[in-house]
Order: sequence, then structure tokens, then C-alpha cells
Amino acid sequence: MAILYALVARGSVALAEHSGASTNGSTIARQILEKIPGNSDTNVSFSQDRYIFHVKRTDGLTVLCMAEDSIGRRIPFAFLEDIHQKFVTSYGRAIHSAPAYAMNDEFSRVLSQQMDYYSNDPNADRLNRLKGEMSQVRVFPFPFLSYVCYAV
Repeated sequence: MAILYALVARGSVALAEHSGASTNGSTIARQILEKIPGNSDTNVSFSQDRYIFHVKRTDGLTVLCMAEDSIGRRIPFAFLEDIHQKFVTSYGRAIHSAPAYAMNDEFSRVLSQQMDYYSNDPNADRLNRLKGEMSQVRVFPFPFLSYVCYAV
């Protein structure tokens, strides 16, 4: 599995998390939450051994995932964007006042499903999917058409 751990937090308060493997992702995630300065919007990645922690902070809500370094950055950040949208859509204003782990029972299932999708489904990587679709496009010559080039 390429994405191994995910967390949604408001500041340093974890609202939901899921771990798909036995890792120290939770401990490192807490350290990262403490180190990210201020409430400014940011997209950043931190390296830890052979894992990369990808972080997206928008409007005070932080979404973080731990992924194998081999997966790159595009898929984890697509995952983080997807999770951010789903979380805000599901909980709205409750995000701003919810106590720690208030959404964990319900949203950890969403994290698990999306981690599996972005780790295993080739359709999760839109760019590679489009490249694959483009490679299937065939160009057929039309003998009755002539090409004219004009010098400008």
C-alpha cells in the first residue's frame, strides 16, 4: 500500500485519523503538526526514512498523509485535496469547534477507503490515466485531404 497513514486536524487537534499499517505515522504526524508555523495555507512534504509526509493546510484545516517515497507527490496531494473536500463537505462549521477525534468513528472509514483507492486504483492518477487514453487514440490518414502550409 502506497499511502499508509492519514490524519485530519484543526491546528494540533486531531479530528480523524486512520492507519493502514503498523507504523509510527501518528507520532511523527503530531510532531509535524507542532512544527508547521501559523495558520497560513501551505502544501509541504517532509522526509522520514523511506516515507514522505505530505501536508495540505487550508483555512486552518490540516490534512496529512504518510506515503512510501516511491509514490511521488502527485498522488498523495490529489488524495489530500480529495480528503479535504470530503471532510469540509461532511462537517462544515462543526470543524471549527469539534473536540479531538470527534469525527474519527465516521470519517476514519472514508480515510481507509480513499487510501485504498489512491494506493491501488490506476484511475486515481488522472495524469497517467489521460496519458493512457491518449496512447489509445489512433490517427488515420485521410488521402483526400491535402496539407497546405503557409509561411507567415
